[in-house]
Amino acid sequence: MATIIHQIDLFYREAIVIPMVFVLLYHFHVLKKERPLIRRLHKLCVVLIIIFLIRCFLGQFIFTPVNYDRFTDKGYFPLVEAIFYSE
Repeated sequence: MATIIHQIDLFYREAIVIPMVFVLLYHFHVLKKERPLIRRLHKLCVVLIIIFLIRCFLGQFIFTPVNYDRFTDKGYFPLVEAIFYSE
């Protein structure tokens, strides 16, 4: 299960470029903003980017090797270990 979560996280980190490019195209008026599908896709991409930024913050400041011992006895540790501690 941890390897599946790790693979999903790895794919997410590599594929985040696609929503970022979409948001850039949206803000530079390359895409027509009046279409409802484009607006919904923009909102989805913004949410994905925000989740990615939160993941980056957690990886750089919270789940560091210094704090590893604090999370080993928690119930959610296998998830944290699969995402942040296994490379």
